[in-house]
Amino acid sequence: MGVVTELSNILVNSRRIIQSLVFAGAAGTGWLKSMLFGAAVVISMQGTNAFGAHITLATDFSVSVEPDGLVLAVMAENQGDVAAHDVRFEVILDNRVLAGPVVEKLAVNEKTSVSFPLANVFGTPGRYSVVIRTNYKDAAGYNFSALRVGFYNYQSGSVSPLVSISGQATRIAVDGKGRMNFVLRNDGQTGKKIELALFIPNEFSVSQEYSVIEIGPQQEETLMYEVGNYSALANSRYQVLLVGRYEESGHRFSVAGSTVIRVTGDVKVAGKPLWVWVLLGGLVPVVIIFLRLKKQWK
Repeated sequence: MGVVTELSNILVNSRRIIQSLVFAGAAGTGWLKSMLFGAAVVISMQGTNAFGAHITLATDFSVSVEPDGLVLAVMAENQGDVAAHDVRFEVILDNRVLAGPVVEKLAVNEKTSVSFPLANVFGTPGRYSVVIRTNYKDAAGYNFSALRVGFYNYQSGSVSPLVSISGQATRIAVDGKGRMNFVLRNDGQTGKKIELALFIPNEFSVSQEYSVIEIGPQQEETLMYEVGNYSALANSRYQVLLVGRYEESGHRFSVAGSTVIRVTGDVKVAGKPLWVWVLLGGLVPVVIIFLRLKKQWK
């Protein structure tokens, strides 16, 4: 099990398409040249954020009982094509954040691990969420982050919570904003007060990270979050987590749902994709020529 943050590979044939359009535009005249060169510009700009390689960090964790108490071990392996730099783990347990040391470089197929003592972290017996945020950089110094969630049963057997969370995939433009939805459902026979925490990669901004929801029995709520792109790359995808917790009958229950934000390469101007404006610009000469020809025919 691992969280994967990938930079999408670009289509190699895009260069050939651009070259064909440019050659055709050079051979044409007037409106034809404008339209073909405009199309070449659109394809070229959408392909500028292409990467032929990617970094994939797969993370996992385990909890062991040591003489000094509980110890959480976080492991990661670079399953990508290039090395990751300045790798650092952050572990979020309830309201506590545990930060590990920086691993200067994690080569392809290389593994690393960090241990965290868990003294006085858990209280009420039950199921606790363990959120791992992995921060790292590529060779150019660009910052990335990846998320992973798991659970640990503290002084309790495995108990399935009666609350579930599901997410819906979201697409936003590289320079835009979008709405991200999660569905919270209570299948129990009693109402519940649930504390929610949204974990989103550092490349994005979000309208609200923490909230408390009261939900009745056999009911569901749709939760909407406004997401803005802060530094995410075009043609890439990022995982988002929504973690909920509540207590009932002296036990802690934790649930989580995930979704994916897909960042498109469309650059928008005045709310419209750039290719629309380029196409309109190419159509202007066509309209002018048509009106002139129409006038000559009369």
